[in-house]
Amino acid sequence: MSNILLRLGFGLVIALILPIAAPAQKINIAVSNPDMSFLSGGVAKFKGFFKEEGLDAELVQITANVSIAALAGGNVDYNLILQSVVTGNLRGLPIKVAGILIERPNHVVVVNPRIKQFADLKGKKIAVSSFGSATDILARLTVEHFKLNPNRDVQFIAAGGGSGRLAQLESGLVDAAVVAPPSDAVAESRGFKSLVRTRDILLFPVNGVGLHEQKLKNNRGEVKRVLRALLKANRFILDDKKGAVEILQKWGRTSQAVAEQGYASSSANFSRNLLAPRDALEKVIHSTKLNIDLKREVSPDEVFDFSLVREILRDMGETPG
Repeated sequence: MSNILLRLGFGLVIALILPIAAPAQKINIAVSNPDMSFLSGGVAKFKGFFKEEGLDAELVQITANVSIAALAGGNVDYNLILQSVVTGNLRGLPIKVAGILIERPNHVVVVNPRIKQFADLKGKKIAVSSFGSATDILARLTVEHFKLNPNRDVQFIAAGGGSGRLAQLESGLVDAAVVAPPSDAVAESRGFKSLVRTRDILLFPVNGVGLHEQKLKNNRGEVKRVLRALLKANRFILDDKKGAVEILQKWGRTSQAVAEQGYASSSANFSRNLLAPRDALEKVIHSTKLNIDLKREVSPDEVFDFSLVREILRDMGETPG
């Protein structure tokens, strides 16, 4: 009996002197698809970078349009769908972008094989995810790049996620679709072809860290932990091809070959410091203004706040760009 009491007493002393681990902070993060465009979130989740920062993060797959209301209404804590956040901000919602995850667009215009050049899409239909989304704006910028009028020469069809856009292409309802890797590889495996890689013609950040202005103001510690986890994820993606491909394969439920092709085509687009040049941010704002017919001038500082990213980089002994 005395030995039992001794052991119980010893255990009680140990329990009292050891620190009690604080429960992980639960957060919800909106993404459009489990694909290369949102791999920063997937890597931060699967590699435990969120967990290292004391966060229990759930990646919630929702459409770009729905994600705006979800973020503004507090139904999600963060939104990695950059274009939806910028659009919401310009429409007057109290949301901002705290960091850039992808500096150049991953998106690819995949087409029916009978389309030989971009000019052949005149009078044809192009599938995008939703109107006002990144795919919609990138599609319009690409059409303009090839000297066609996006309001007159082509018709855009809102088809949802990558699988929905490919389904429209396969059914013949559209002649082209704007998709993110690895959907381009999937399209090619089904007999379609990649016509244009938008990264080759556009400098246009496509994904970042969106959040409510109140969280940025009142919960900067949490925001900093989220940004630090995603910074770790981006550097992992850039530096560890094998590990990133494995996560893309598992998270996106795709084959190794498709995941490797997606990585090869897009990994260089990820930001190493979660920052982007001011002229690129101005281009995002300008394109969004045209899309929603907004006339007033908008400074990048009204939409983007990279102060915590710069703090993190300085903490790491690095000089923010």
